[in-house]
Amino acid sequence: MNDRMNAPHAAEGAPPERAARARWRERLARVLREVDARPDAAHSLATLAALAHSSPCHFHRQFSAWCGLPLARYVQLSRLRRAVLQLLHRPRLRVLDVALGSGYESGEAFARAVRRELGLSPSALRREPLRLAACAGWAALERQLNDAEHATMNDSLFQIDAVRRVHLPDIPVALRVHRGPPAQLAASLGDFIAWRRERRLSPERAATYNLLYDDPEAVAPQDFRFGLAVAYDGAVEPNPQGLQAAVIPGGPHAVLRVVGPDAMLERALRWMYGHWLPASGCELVDRPAWLQRLTLFPDVPAQQGELLLHLPLAG
Repeated sequence: MNDRMNAPHAAEGAPPERAARARWRERLARVLREVDARPDAAHSLATLAALAHSSPCHFHRQFSAWCGLPLARYVQLSRLRRAVLQLLHRPRLRVLDVALGSGYESGEAFARAVRRELGLSPSALRREPLRLAACAGWAALERQLNDAEHATMNDSLFQIDAVRRVHLPDIPVALRVHRGPPAQLAASLGDFIAWRRERRLSPERAATYNLLYDDPEAVAPQDFRFGLAVAYDGAVEPNPQGLQAAVIPGGPHAVLRVVGPDAMLERALRWMYGHWLPASGCELVDRPAWLQRLTLFPDVPAQQGELLLHLPLAG
């Protein structure tokens, strides 16, 4: 397989060293996509090394050097992340179905992995999902996977001509604003999903949005805000989950389609603000950036997540 066919924009016109690094990142990204797309497969070192055009006797060291954790550990944590999120957010799935679909040999093997990594049982997690927000093991798992995903992202991944300028109508939504440390976002997400589930507003029936009020690097953890919204044109009665009626204002927007894990979003934001905006001649209005989730993890593998990132523009 030709690496240049997989990452043409990263390699075209780049200095040889940068182009070579871009091709190697794409090789690693292929491995991550394979692991995430087939969590129940028996991923051998030889098979994954072949995807990266590497020798099995070297590939495990190459992977560790780039991604910060051993290949086997990435496979292990990737399976566990998807299984835990399915356990919490897909209540109609039996624990055994979650386990087998995520590559575990049995429900007992899955339970052992959850206890070892998170200190909880699958049944306790499903019964008390808020415990995940305070779980140090979960925070460490997310950090390691995010670091590995960041390592495979090319600096020249996005293109100026990929940004569309569109004029949108107002979008009425039901909105839950998370306030507090990003590590506690899982609790707010649980409230949001519960409210949707009560009203049968599945992602297939009602679009999902996020409002990016704050940069987590620029505000104190207790001041961080993140909006969770679902398309909803009607009155929102007082509810224990804290959702309220709101509107995402319409008007001119710059829109970029982003494909990949959530770690890709921060990369896309930096590129939009640092590269596209100065070159565009556009000005922004004083409203937060927002995104529409087209596909949702864990319904699809993390590497196949898809969203539309919107920057609101001045008239």
